[in-house]
Amino acid sequence: MGKKRREEKLKRKGQQRTPLSGRDMLRIFPSLLLRAFIVVMPLTLLMTFLGASGVTLFNNFWVQMGTYLAAYIVFNKFIFGPVRNYRPANPPKAK
Repeated sequence: MGKKRREEKLKRKGQQRTPLSGRDMLRIFPSLLLRAFIVVMPLTLLMTFLGASGVTLFNNFWVQMGTYLAAYIVFNKFIFGPVRNYRPANPPKAK
């Protein structure tokens, strides 16, 4: 029983993700910034164009914030994909 429980514990520990270090986050940050820019910039241009075209709804600050929030929720997996899929080059060894 002891050996089996130990093996199960090591198996569970091996499946857990290790937290990202500051150095790892610095490697990922430019990609996050670029992906957020890719999502926000077209949305900003579209809202600016619609606001200038006479759709007064998009001149309201709260509508704009709601639109940005909705885009963030919809594109969350795209923006944070590098964080979810990041695998460190030298994974720590299990004790």
